Amino acid sequence: MSKTLTTIALFAVLGTLAVSCQKENIIDETNIVAENDTVYKVSYTVDGVTHQLTLVGDEAWHDFLNRMVALAEEGHEVSFRNEEASLRAVSTKEKVTYTTTNQDEALVWSEMMIKDGYTVTISYDKASGIYTCIAIK
Repeated sequence: MSKTLTTIALFAVLGTLAVSCQKENIIDETNIVAENDTVYKVSYTVDGVTHQLTLVGDEAWHDFLNRMVALAEEGHEVSFRNEEASLRAVSTKEKVTYTTTNQDEALVWSEMMIKDGYTVTISYDKASGIYTCIAIK
């Protein structure tokens, strides 16, 4: 009887330890997506380091674009694309370059090119104040 009780107690302790060592959150923290929200699966590179991100809604998308331009202004080389638009686009190795001194124009042009399936790279020259945007399909 004492062996059975010891075995049951041991399994209870080990079961408790196993649950406490799990890396997953017990509470599901998934975002609730409204019917009208657009989901963007973005792949981006900052100074050669690639990251992936899922953005929910146009506000998050515009915040992301503003952050990419801010990083370019700080001297980082940034490149980004919408994975889903890139998959729909036909690869043509087409390269389009756009230069402007207006940050808003650079954002609008970049967003337009990304929606067309391009990968956009933005750099900023502090001396001249020129944004150079390069889109490659």
